Amino acid sequence: MCNGRRTLIIFAAWLFAAQAQAIQITSAGQSWTVNWSYDLGTSGLLGSTSTWTVNYFSASQIVLSIDIANTSKLISKLGNADITAFGFGTNPNTRTSLLSAGNVFTRVGTGSGPQQTFPGGFKGINVCLFAQGCSGGTVNKALHAGSRDRIQLLLSGNFSGGVADLLYMPLKFQTSLGSYKSAGCINCPPVGVPEPSIAALLGLGLLLIGLSQRRVRRIVAAARR
Repeated sequence: MCNGRRTLIIFAAWLFAAQAQAIQITSAGQSWTVNWSYDLGTSGLLGSTSTWTVNYFSASQIVLSIDIANTSKLISKLGNADITAFGFGTNPNTRTSLLSAGNVFTRVGTGSGPQQTFPGGFKGINVCLFAQGCSGGTVNKALHAGSRDRIQLLLSGNFSGGVADLLYMPLKFQTSLGSYKSAGCINCPPVGVPEPSIAALLGLGLLLIGLSQRRVRRIVAAARR
């Protein structure tokens, strides 16, 4: 396989991984970010960023810490922007309990049958974190813009295969303009930090491939002289 084609395949695989919306847990010590955003145009910008850390991993238990912040940008048209609930799916299915409740997220809904009913049409949500209910609640008990919270969870299940997947990761904003639901973006730049578009990343990859091939041709031409 030529160097240019190999580079393109590697780049495409990296790009796919960067856009994937699932995390595979295989050991303690893993850490990643999940960010949410919803652009309201001239009415404001909803955003949240979080850090997830695996504190413990065994064949039957996972201890997971989540540090979440509400980074929404309030303007005159957006009087409040609060986070009422967020959650995730698991594979295999898990039972989940709170080891350490947050100041806002003090309750957890868990179980695989039935799944947690998360608003916005999100399916397969095994774990939901909230103050009043997975479907929402009043904003006075939600995570307000500029605030943060930290939760530690115990996930119990059959992880004897050495792997557990966390999936989907939706979040609900309750605002003065209505409610909005957003899917989580794993290891993406937080709200306010420009993110390269897929087209731009592909363009950069093709440019690097072209430069690499040009360098190879020059080397070959010099060797023939």
